[in-house]
Amino acid sequence: EGGFQGRCNKLVDGCYSFWQGGALAILSALYSDSPPTPDPWIDTPDTTKGLLFTEAMLQRYILLCAQDVNGGLRDKPSKNCDFYHSCYNLSGLSVSQHYGSISYGHPSSTLVAKTHPCYNIRIDRAETILEYFKAKN
Repeated sequence: EGGFQGRCNKLVDGCYSFWQGGALAILSALYSDSPPTPDPWIDTPDTTKGLLFTEAMLQRYILLCAQDVNGGLRDKPSKNCDFYHSCYNLSGLSVSQHYGSISYGHPSSTLVAKTHPCYNIRIDRAETILEYFKAKN
């Protein structure tokens, strides 16, 4: 299917796109050949080219199965969309697009903003917050 499931013998659920995809992006950064930095997602662009899952399959699941034709995202095709699943599907899509090496779909219509896999906020916002608290020290 391409998406993640929360437990064995359960169906794929779109929210795990971020919960597991983000965790695997963090692990990928830990095992990368890049020199260690305090925050590899801000300090070096394109840190983890190649995640520990198939990025294109996750993107395909989100774009083809999790999208509702009326807008929003859902956990699986048989369910209704909601804010929770919309948020975590988009976050998982971002992680797989920006930290992976493969992209599914045309970037002009499918690319979303870069999300920090630890904080689940846009990378530019995470950078601003971290700089603010760094200046406080």
